[in-house]
Amino acid sequence: MPAQNQVSGGLTVFEFAWPWLALLLPLPLLVRHYLPAYQMQQQSALKVPFIDDIAAAETNSQFVARSRLWSLAVLAWLLLVLAAMRPQWLGEPIEQAMSGRDIMLAVDLSGSMQERDFMLNKQPVDRLTAAKAVASEFIDRRVGDRLGLILFGTQAYLQTPLTF
Repeated sequence: MPAQNQVSGGLTVFEFAWPWLALLLPLPLLVRHYLPAYQMQQQSALKVPFIDDIAAAETNSQFVARSRLWSLAVLAWLLLVLAAMRPQWLGEPIEQAMSGRDIMLAVDLSGSMQERDFMLNKQPVDRLTAAKAVASEFIDRRVGDRLGLILFGTQAYLQTPLTF
């Protein structure tokens, strides 16, 4: 079911990832047709002689309310099935520059990083703060490179995988 549009010089395509889910659209009608309706049995606890007049007045308003509820249920089912079909706008692929380097930064988070033995802006700072400042300057200069972050202390773990 792809539909093509010409948008700003590039080809854009609208399609569904799972178009076969459209087969679910008649499911509520099939369920209603093949499953019997639930019948509640009620007995009146109070006998009212003019109940037929009240029932006639309520019939019209109940019909309007039921038709609105039915319309809302149909709309909800249509939107649910359409969302499940995963509609997508697909454009032309974006080329990414692959000329950069892959760099993993490993940062120590152990207790020794709390020592205040570095100076930053003529202020004594702990080792972790100094490492963050140096890493921040380094990262700002890395254009086109993929960077990742590994943190370690007692155990190492990947905080951020390689990413642009």
